[in-house]
Amino acid sequence: MGESQQTDYGKIEITEEALATIAGAAAVRCYGIVGMVPRGLRQGVSEILGKDDLNKGVEVRQEGSNVKIDLWVVMCYGVKMAEVARNVMETVRYEVEKMTGLHAIEVNVNVVGVRIIK
Repeated sequence: MGESQQTDYGKIEITEEALATIAGAAAVRCYGIVGMVPRGLRQGVSEILGKDDLNKGVEVRQEGSNVKIDLWVVMCYGVKMAEVARNVMETVRYEVEKMTGLHAIEVNVNVVGVRIIK
């Protein structure tokens, strides 16, 4: 179930799937990120998700107006992983808060693999 707000004009509901799509789209726009992979992928980085499936690489947990987000990403070879992860955290937090008004209190980046880009 998503966060819901009542206004004079009606009800606004933001689902966890919508939040996951926002977070995934923000993450893949960051420098150093090759793509997202499905959460729980254990067989290696065989499947990088396309633009329509970005929410499958994100897990969202809502607690009232607070949101916790976990991302599963593949990074480019040769980048500073800590810096890229920090940039992803800040970008995702900013985009979620700007677009929804909810507070992203936690953004976790799980680096599942590294890929060489030619």
